[in-house]
Amino acid sequence: MTDLSRSEEIRFRQEIREFVASEVPESIRLKVAQGRDISRDETIAWQRKLVARGWGAVHWPKRWGGTDWSLQKRFVFEEEMALAGAPSIPPFNTRMLGPILLEYGTEEQKARFLPGALNMDQWWCQGYSEPSAGSDLAALRTRAVREGDYYRVNGGKIWTSYAHYADWMFCLVRTDPEAKKQKGISFLLLDMRSEGVSVEPIHHFYGAHLLNQVLLEDVKVPVEQRIGEENTGWTTAKALLEHERLATSRHAEARRKLGRLLALAKANQDESGVLYQRADLKARIAEVAVQVKALEFATRRGLEMLIRDGRIGVFASSLNLKGVAINQAVDEAIMDIAGIDALAADAAYDGLPRDLLNDGGDARYVAESRYYLRGPAIAAGSNEVQRNIIAKHVLDL
Repeated sequence: MTDLSRSEEIRFRQEIREFVASEVPESIRLKVAQGRDISRDETIAWQRKLVARGWGAVHWPKRWGGTDWSLQKRFVFEEEMALAGAPSIPPFNTRMLGPILLEYGTEEQKARFLPGALNMDQWWCQGYSEPSAGSDLAALRTRAVREGDYYRVNGGKIWTSYAHYADWMFCLVRTDPEAKKQKGISFLLLDMRSEGVSVEPIHHFYGAHLLNQVLLEDVKVPVEQRIGEENTGWTTAKALLEHERLATSRHAEARRKLGRLLALAKANQDESGVLYQRADLKARIAEVAVQVKALEFATRRGLEMLIRDGRIGVFASSLNLKGVAINQAVDEAIMDIAGIDALAADAAYDGLPRDLLNDGGDARYVAESRYYLRGPAIAAGSNEVQRNIIAKHVLDL
């Protein structure tokens, strides 16, 4: 990784920190520190600030509003943004749809969709999982039948993040039910305002609304909104997932949470004094810190593999597994320190005595962050699927 010298990297990180400090309002920084989502309008406003700075899609070519940065510089940028407490942008517009359009889209499709995706004039969501096709995505059954210049789509998607915000959805549909599972799938761009599209919210048990079920009934999708050739959508989908391989470690997120853990331990006390002075808590924090540092090194190893080989292969499954586990370990340590103050004070907990509910301070969102990380243990291939991949391709079992 010789693209940036050490001095250049230090200056670049400082530039990022100064930008975040000046452009992210205190109210949003607080939400990020507490592990909360920012609103649709706040997300769009932040993305447009990044676009104005030239950082809206750091992994795109300059021709389409990107940077032409190297893999190393992009890694440093995304890491430092997370460490500085910048809000994250949902990946669907620039990290997922953008690379697919750039690799497989026609010039007309690029011109039509890339500018809006970059500036978030259109909010995109991903239509992959279905009630019968989660970890086994190739088992999807949403059907698209060609009728002249359009497809008629029937079926449904589930666990669709931000579908209630979305203007468009990129989705996988079955266009040849007679072909082998992976061979009969196509990749379509679907206008969420089309007749026959309905979105039903799925609320987390603690009240948050991120996920949805999307029902599709006789939805007409023009053939010109298909990416690539018919029945080649599986290849497109796999390429899209390759763009997310390194991000699954969530190492910068773990480092930021570790800072929160330390801050809570130093700011709170029990009958024996400041929590951070307790030997058992010091030992636990040290153990978690070692895991976070190991995850950072593993992620950098993955980056080196990506630079050298253009892919990281089965190592991505290890990063996914450990990234989720270590983030959960930090969350659980934070939750133990917060104790009863972690109970959420909202309608989902109306059955609790009022004196058990806190005043909405920093600890209020600890439980939500902890339970949210149960999702990534399933998304993009469950932990069990990742272990099977490692067993097959690494251990030869």
